[in-house]
Order: sequence, then C-alpha cells, then structure tokens
Amino acid sequence: MKKKIFLSILVVILVSTSAYSGEVLIASGHNEYPPFMWKEGDKIVGLSAELTSIIFGELGIKVNSIYIGPWKRLQKSAKTGEIDLILGIYKNEERLKYLKFPNESYTPDPVVIFVRKGKSFPFTKWKDLVDKQGGAIIGDSFGQEFDLYAESNLKVYKVKEFRQAINMMILDRLEYVIFGLYSGTIQMIEMGLTKEIEYLEKPLVTPNAYQAFSKKSKFINHIPYFNRRITELKADGTIGKLIEKYMTHWEKTLKVKKNEE
Repeated sequence: MKKKIFLSILVVILVSTSAYSGEVLIASGHNEYPPFMWKEGDKIVGLSAELTSIIFGELGIKVNSIYIGPWKRLQKSAKTGEIDLILGIYKNEERLKYLKFPNESYTPDPVVIFVRKGKSFPFTKWKDLVDKQGGAIIGDSFGQEFDLYAESNLKVYKVKEFRQAINMMILDRLEYVIFGLYSGTIQMIEMGLTKEIEYLEKPLVTPNAYQAFSKKSKFINHIPYFNRRITELKADGTIGKLIEKYMTHWEKTLKVKKNEE
C-alpha cells in the first residue's frame, strides 16, 4: 500500500513539472447553481471550480474560472473555443457536437419539480405534466430523452434565471419550475421562500453532471488523466467533502446576510 501511494505521489510530481507548467485553462459555468458553481464578482466559484483547479493544478496548469454571461451564451462560448471547459453540464446529443465529455461524471445531480405549497400535484411520470404550464432556464437540458419529450408534449416557458421563474410561479403564471435539487433548495432559503415553495418528492430525472471540454480546446488531450482523477477523488471521498464544504459555505453566507438585515 505504501509503495502504491509513493508511486502515485511521484507521478503527480513528475506531471506537475512537465512542459504544461505555466499554461492557463479558461473555464466558466452557470452563474447561479450553488453549491456546484455560481458567480462571485467576475469569477465562477464553487465545488466544480475547485475540483477542476485541483486536477489541473497537478499538471501544473492554472485554471481561470471566469464569468462569461448567461447560460446560453456560455455554451456558445464553448462552441467557438472562447473557453476551454464548462464546469458543470449535462450530456445530450446536441452538446456532443461541440463538447468532449469525459467518461466519468463528478456527481449525480437530481432535478426536481418546484411548486407552490398547497398547489402540489401527483407526479409519477412525465405525462402528469402535460396539461400544466411549467418553467425552466434558457439553455438548460435535462437529458436527451426528457428534452425530446418536453419539446413534443409539454408547455415549458424559458426564462433567464431561476429566480425569475420562481417569481412567475408565485404570481400564478407558472404551475411548476424545473431545476436542480441542491441549487434550488439553497436558493429557496436565500430568497426566504421555504414556507411558500416546496418540491415534489419524485425527481424528474437524475442526470450526471460533467465538466466538459470544448472540442476546440488544446487541453482535451488531458481527458484520460482527468477521467482517472475524477474516479479517484470520488472514491476517496474528496468530492463528497467538497459538496459539504460549499453547502456549509452557503449556510454561513446566508446567516451573515440575515444578521446584516
């Protein structure tokens, strides 16, 4: 065991002093998707940003996680090669045209249906949404199968931000909003709406979240190493600890805000 650990450390040392030292990878992500990623000043921070910095730091490559703009614009920036990597994104056929996905995702990310309290409804299958007006974020995908089903069968109004969709639901312009469980729950607490908004117990889908590389990025040759390290960091509990770290970060941030009010 000791020999194995020593060899792993030696590999990291040798790799980090390689010809890649000094290079900078440009990454970006969703502006409001805590604990995985969010906008802070002109940067994108959070679990996914730190995880990417850890892995590429081992290669001697600096990660600059910057705010590009709304989610749809961010994806266009990956298409053109303006950025090298999207910090967290689901896989679908359209995105496979311009993004290179590692084999290994960094976490499953349950997507749920948020509703107003007192206006929940039975949900066991997608068909239960057919006669209802839903909302989601422009550019969001919830997996190839659901996206195709929604396009053909559901009424889903797209907006720029989750908060905008929630406010529309409060005004009874939407009956439900589709969003990630972790991020949506955090934002409900932040908005002070935990007594007004809840989510249905059954997830809509539980897709995997990936860090995906622009096909125009010179860093795609590091994907095999990236795959291996994601596997190892999941197995040794590092990613789980990062999720806890950034959930705690948000709880502390919210307490500070409340004390200042």
